[in-house]
Amino acid sequence: MKPNEAIKKTRRRLFWGQVLSFTLMFVILGVVVAVSYERAVYQDVDQGLRALKPTLTRGAAATGAGDPPPGDGGSPTAAANLVAFDDSGKITNAEMLGDRFYGYFSTLKLHKSQVNTLQTVTTTGGTYRTLLVHLTARTADPALNGTYVLILVNIGPQIAAIASFRQVLLLTVGVFFLLSLGLAWWLARRGMRPILVAWQNQQRFVADAAHELRAPLAVIQSQQEQILTHPGDTVVAQSETIATTLSSVKRLRRLTADLLTIAQSDAGAIEVVPERQSLAAALAPVVKPYQEIAPGQKRVLTVTLPPTDVAVVVDAQRLQQLVVILLDNAFKYTTEGESIWVTVSVGNGWQLTVGNSGQTIAADAKARIFDRFYREDQSRSRQTGGSGLGLAIAQWIVQAHRGRLTVQDVLPHGAAFVATFPPTPKRGGATGPAHR
Repeated sequence: MKPNEAIKKTRRRLFWGQVLSFTLMFVILGVVVAVSYERAVYQDVDQGLRALKPTLTRGAAATGAGDPPPGDGGSPTAAANLVAFDDSGKITNAEMLGDRFYGYFSTLKLHKSQVNTLQTVTTTGGTYRTLLVHLTARTADPALNGTYVLILVNIGPQIAAIASFRQVLLLTVGVFFLLSLGLAWWLARRGMRPILVAWQNQQRFVADAAHELRAPLAVIQSQQEQILTHPGDTVVAQSETIATTLSSVKRLRRLTADLLTIAQSDAGAIEVVPERQSLAAALAPVVKPYQEIAPGQKRVLTVTLPPTDVAVVVDAQRLQQLVVILLDNAFKYTTEGESIWVTVSVGNGWQLTVGNSGQTIAADAKARIFDRFYREDQSRSRQTGGSGLGLAIAQWIVQAHRGRLTVQDVLPHGAAFVATFPPTPKRGGATGPAHR
């Protein structure tokens, strides 16, 4: 599968996954709202039906239709109908109901098991909410003594309100579903951006790594082939060829080590273990060799370290690696007579500065100086053996210590790399390992 097709397929999967998630959420929300609204509508009717039960035992209610028990005339139960049954299930108040209401309720059957149970029934006269009451006590109306009274309240208006509410709810859910399609598409594209960036970085990294590995391998191959064409030569005669091969091998070894460091840092496989260290004790052994070789290369190296009792929480091995990278970079981009300096200042946090009076870094190069395999001067980097990974590793080391690495201009010419680290916690504070 081509990369573009894989990206499109992943984007479609994200899109439909989000659409299904939104749909499920809207369906659940719609059901919950509809059920809650329906229960709220019926709750008033049910409470009114239960409130009518004690009025029947006091005989205050009439036994016919349109003659309701006392109550709030505006309540859903203000026009309640009463149907009385004897033990055999025969309607005993047919005359009080009248022909019209009797025709509505004549098909009703007595179910003694449903006493004190709220029901919804449908007759030719409409849909009713009902409550069956067994009147065992003496009432003011002798006709109701010992009967089963079915209280009926027409819930046609409530059903109409529920149906109207459902239509509005369906329309609302439909509109939000259409909006969710656009939102899902936008989220799918937005969610793919980090994946696209990571994929592009990976492709560029692989291409750059292959390009960097090709050069030393080509040199090694050509030099070894040359040796094979002169099998009778002595080592002394082929010393220049062997030296070139060894130089390419060293370069290849450094490159593979840098590639391994970059790959491990991306995978989070490198553990950074900060411990309380004396800055002077950690940095002095690293800068000393450079102080020794600087006069031989006719460069001036100045080192300013804090007192030995100044301690910070840092991974000493990674700090030393950072200084080596920055000093190597400084020596590569300076010539005879120019200056290099290493300065450590401690205040609110602490700073490590490695600067030089060599060439100034162009403004457009500063934005990419920490990119992998980026080199401002390609030809000079080839001559000095640079791979373009050193500053990327340096930036990772600083970030792993929750710091920031920047590059600044030095007047009248030159550049300084400044690593700024956060304040060191007091003794007894958290000094555990930090991971990238």
